[in-house]
Order: sequence, then structure tokens, then C-alpha cells
Amino acid sequence: MSETGSILIEKLDIYAYHGFFSEEERLGQRFTLDLLLETDLRSSAISDSLADTVNYGKVVGVVTDAFTAKRFNLLEAAARAVAMAVLDGFPPVNRVEVTLRKPAPPIHATLASVGIKLSYQRGD
Repeated sequence: MSETGSILIEKLDIYAYHGFFSEEERLGQRFTLDLLLETDLRSSAISDSLADTVNYGKVVGVVTDAFTAKRFNLLEAAARAVAMAVLDGFPPVNRVEVTLRKPAPPIHATLASVGIKLSYQRGD
């Protein structure tokens, strides 16, 4: 019996210096990430033990480090770095989906945010 499921980390706010324009590099801005981690939850559902699941706090630390370790011009590249860090750091995760939003893009329009969604699975 398999009990695959998803671990959700939503609206993780990280301040970083990503973007194409020099003002974004100089001033930085807030970004919001949503993560969906697919993994087998059978053991942790039975044991009720943190040792049998993916530690959300550690995921947040790895994601924050990967997101801020270098400057990216594009959201696509930043999201890929996050996804690869999750897959590399947490072997039980079979698939990761990253939604990355820039709430205040330098675009002359009224909008809530711009963003991208990428999905990677182990073996890609």
C-alpha cells in the first residue's frame, strides 16, 4: 500500500536581488515561493515521527540558501535552483513544484504579481 502525498510550503517570503534591471540588483525586492513536494507519507502517517518524513524547517532553510546564494536575472533560473536544491537535499522527495512570484515587478501596470511555475521530478 502506498500513501504518496504532498507536503505544502506556501507563501514563503524571501528578500533577494534577482531581476534583469540594475535597480533590482541594487535595491532588491521581496519574492514569494510556494512549494509542493511529492513523497511517500506512509511511514510518517503511521509513526507520527518527524524522523519518518521530510522536515519542513530544513526544506525552508535549503530553499532560502539556494534562492539567495547567487543573483539570477530570470525567475525561471531561480526556481530551477530551488527545485534542484530540494531534490538534491531530500531524497524522499520524488517531485517538486515551485511557484515563484515577484509581487512588485518593475512593470507599469496594475497587477498583483508576475511569476512562474516549474515542476521537476527525480530523474529529469
